[in-house]
Order: sequence, then C-alpha cells, then structure tokens
Amino acid sequence: MKDPLGIMGNETIFVVKSFASQNVVEEFENMEKLKAGVTRKTYTLPYQWDGTGTVVYGKYLYYNRANTYYIVKYNFLTNSVDAQITLSGYTPRAVTYQWGGASGVDMAVDEQGLWVLWGNTADNRRLYASKIDGDVIVHTYALATEQMNTIGNAFVACGVIYCIDAYNGNPTTINFAYDTKTGKQWNPNIQFTNQYGYNSMVDYNPREKVLYAWDQKHLVTYSLTWN
Repeated sequence: MKDPLGIMGNETIFVVKSFASQNVVEEFENMEKLKAGVTRKTYTLPYQWDGTGTVVYGKYLYYNRANTYYIVKYNFLTNSVDAQITLSGYTPRAVTYQWGGASGVDMAVDEQGLWVLWGNTADNRRLYASKIDGDVIVHTYALATEQMNTIGNAFVACGVIYCIDAYNGNPTTINFAYDTKTGKQWNPNIQFTNQYGYNSMVDYNPREKVLYAWDQKHLVTYSLTWN
C-alpha cells in the first residue's frame, strides 16, 4: 500500500502480511527496497486485523479490528490509536468476498476520500458502501443486487464502486458499477485478469491512478484508462 496523499512519502510502501491474526506492519522506502526485502521500519499495532482491506490514508492506517465491527484508525506518527469507528450492521466474519479470508470489511480510498465496503448480513449479505469523514460514517449506500459473497473483489474510483466477478477467473470481468453521485448502476463489462489465479486484494490509488493487487503472493499493478 501507498499513501495516496503522499504525507508518509510518495514512494513509501506499507505491507501487511496475511489476512488475519497479525498485527505487524512493515514500511519500505520504495519499491526497490521492497523487492530486496530491506525494511525501513515496523509498527506493532495494539489490535490484530481481519481481511486484506487495510488502507493507508495520510498518516493513518485504517483496518478492521479482528472479529469485531470496529474500524481502527491508527496513527503512524504517534504509534497510537486515534479512534475506533463503529460499523453498525456488520456481523464479524459472517460474510466475505468469494475467496473468504475474513474479508467482510474492505477499506478503500478514491478522489472523494475514505470508504468502507462491507457485507450486511441483515440485508441478505448485500454489499454496502459507507463514506467516512474524519471519524464518522456520513453516508451509506446499499448496492441493489450485489451480494458480497458473490463478488471476487471490489474497489472505489471517482465515486463509483466497481465489482469484479471472480477472484480466480483468468480472464474475468468488472461486471457491476454503482455511481454514488447519481445512484446509477450498470454492467461495464470490462475484462480483468487475475494473472496468478488467486487475487485477494484490489485497491485503487487516486494519486497514481492505478490499481494495486495481491495475487497469489505477487504484487500486481494495473494501469487505468478513463473514458
């Protein structure tokens, strides 16, 4: 992960290993140092995480505290938790993306700021998207037809939620989009390749305009072209 705001450095990369039962974040100076395995710093979080939906946004790491409905806002500069945001309606580990992995809470960042994608068990496992401003959830959108457990992965870009049909299809498609500004939903039918056959994370970086993915222990970057 990179900080899309650049506060933690334009090239700094943060790595969280495994999808559960871990609490150590590694910081690397740049991609070359990551490839060489040269860690610049490590952070030991006070709580373990669930899933692969962790994001860096400014000086903060946002993640789902393991087996809870809390989103932890961890401050890299003070090595402390500044807030815990309650995700009302979320049942821990009850619904995930197709691939499993305690992935029921997926943080995301786009040009509009911070989001959380999550599955609502009280609403037939539908995918919800909640906008976070500061330490408060300010708006929640329910995607009309999409159940989280039928989705391979999802990401947010330019206020639009995009869903990938399968985590292991090669190729598969981005087969659902929902515009949070207008409420319009459609099938963009964009081909998407899970090159290594097990894609457990897809995140958009609004500063670089690329997708970062973790596919069978490979870090993959997807360049984007917007119409």
